[in-house]
Amino acid sequence: MISSVRSAGATVWRRGLARNSWTLGVWLLLSALLVWYAALIPVFGQFQITSISKNSLPLVYLAIGQAVIVIAGGIDLSLGGLLLLSNALAARFMEDQPFGMVLLIALVLIAGLGMLNALVGYVITVSGVPDIVVTLATGYIWSGIALWVLPSPGGGTAPEFRWLFTGAQSGIGGTFVMPILMMAVPAFVVFLLSRRTRIGLSIYAIGSDQVAARLAGLDVRRAKMASYAVGGALAALAGLATVALTGTGDPRFSVGANATLNSVAAVVLGGVALVGGTGLVLGAVAAGVILIMLNPILSAMGIDPNNAQIIQGLLIAGVMMVGGLVTLLRERSA
Repeated sequence: MISSVRSAGATVWRRGLARNSWTLGVWLLLSALLVWYAALIPVFGQFQITSISKNSLPLVYLAIGQAVIVIAGGIDLSLGGLLLLSNALAARFMEDQPFGMVLLIALVLIAGLGMLNALVGYVITVSGVPDIVVTLATGYIWSGIALWVLPSPGGGTAPEFRWLFTGAQSGIGGTFVMPILMMAVPAFVVFLLSRRTRIGLSIYAIGSDQVAARLAGLDVRRAKMASYAVGGALAALAGLATVALTGTGDPRFSVGANATLNSVAAVVLGGVALVGGTGLVLGAVAAGVILIMLNPILSAMGIDPNNAQIIQGLLIAGVMMVGGLVTLLRERSA
């Protein structure tokens, strides 16, 4: 009896490792890169860990939000625009406000942009227009509104709010405790939401096969809206983190465009299949940190910044090709 229970437990563990092998591999890759980076530079300590963790926050938040949407079978090219909108609104209305008011504004932005993006998900399900078309259009809209709210870089936020994301009220220095905590809490909340709740399982179901999910009695529209709501809330959080890191708002369109493309790259690198239905948001977290680490690692190797961009692009393209091949092999084996 005991041996059969142990055998069953071992089987479950083996299946779990096989199912999440890509996610585990991404975290192992992140660990290896950290060790390599530590060997490349003369001193590696708290300052470097703090810098990596806090600079990774905006991309990690976007990657988590994008991952949920992709798992549901969609893609959101407007997340960068939502980041800009959150960033501009926060910098515009948080300036010279007490910490309590700043927190209230932050919560309103997270809830408001989450609801706004849920409306985008609703439009997609009702109209039948592909996600990529609708979100490309809304991305321009959010970016335009951000420029209207904050025509040029400026604004500010409370020192205590900067401490939440950076570990220092000035945004410079500090410890890595707060940035890592602010990265871990949203990641695990979304992970538990996606894997331990009915709506989360519905998101996976519609990403795997929307028709089958509808025939099984699942509310496809509700699941789609929920995935976009999570994406919008995380994009708002990314905008808030950007304000905390820089101390100001920056509504430049190029910032949002680069953030969107990097979020998609982090999703693929993190093991979330673009066809939907598979992957874990925790893989996207590690992938987001890896993408942020590539530039300092290449700089430490003495590679010219222009060449570093080329190498970074080739690495991302290579990983995406491998990810597509793995997905194809899985589909054939299934």
